[in-house]
Order: sequence, then C-alpha cells, then structure tokens
Amino acid sequence: KGIYYNYILAANGLFIEASNPAIAARVPVAECEVRGLAPMKAKIALTYGSIPQRFFDLALDTFLAAPDREHYVAVTAAAGYDFYVPVQDEDGASVVYEMGDSVVLDIHSHAHMPAFLSPQTDDKDETGLKLYAVVGRLNATPVVKLRVGVYGYFHSLTWRDVFDGSLT
Repeated sequence: KGIYYNYILAANGLFIEASNPAIAARVPVAECEVRGLAPMKAKIALTYGSIPQRFFDLALDTFLAAPDREHYVAVTAAAGYDFYVPVQDEDGASVVYEMGDSVVLDIHSHAHMPAFLSPQTDDKDETGLKLYAVVGRLNATPVVKLRVGVYGYFHSLTWRDVFDGSLT
C-alpha cells in the first residue's frame, strides 16, 4: 500500500489502484503469470455515475465551431458534473490551456487528424487520476478515443464505460 495508490499482484499481472473524490480506478501495469493468486480486471467507478452524453455533445459542438484548430474542454466533478472551458491558446496542431480544479475528464480535439493518444505528448501530460479523451477527424465523421489514467498508467475504455447515451 502506498500513500496515493496501491499496487496489487494478481494471477494475470501487476495492477495499480487509486481513488479520489470523483473516481476510483484500477489498471494493469504489467502482464505476467503468477500461480496461486486470483485473476484481476481493470475497473473504473465514477462517484456521480456515468457522465451524461450532453457533456460530450457540448464538447463536440465546441470543437466543430472551429474544426481546423485543436481545442480543450473538461468535465469537472464536485457535487455533480459541470462543463469547463478554460482560457486556451489553440492552433492546428496543439492547444495550451489552464488546468481546472476537480477535473474528472479531459477532452481535446485533433482537428482534421485521426483520434489518437500520443506517447510523446499525451502520455507525458496525462499523469493524473482521471479520464482522458481525444476527438479527431472533425472534417468528416468525428472519432473519439477514451482511456483512464492512473498516475501514468493507462487503460483503453469504451463509450459505455464513461458516458450514458449513445455515441451515434
């Protein structure tokens, strides 16, 4: 056990587990076989339940207002969910923004590029305990990629893991 997170050894590998007032998460760190232990799965639990789809719809509307630029928005969680759009400096390939308090979901766009999470940029920036999303292909049918991060370890998520409603 640690101060901010715990490591758990299971039959299928090593996991990291942590929680804060908005989210509890467990993700794999390294796969391996350990005989004599029970297997474990990744998990997330959001304090206020699934994030309402309307927050994603607001994010997408914000991104589509200027689809040739990268943008950032967030969902915060303090006594429920709120939408947060900080002061930011955007261009076609990057966005720099002010970090908000109680952020449970970071969402950024990739303008016309595909939706992907970059090891060079995103993995280095996304070191907290929260959900992360990127939306790409704003000039066609937008695509979203989602993941949970636990202090630098990541696990891919589906739409239903994060949002209520339908991606369509």
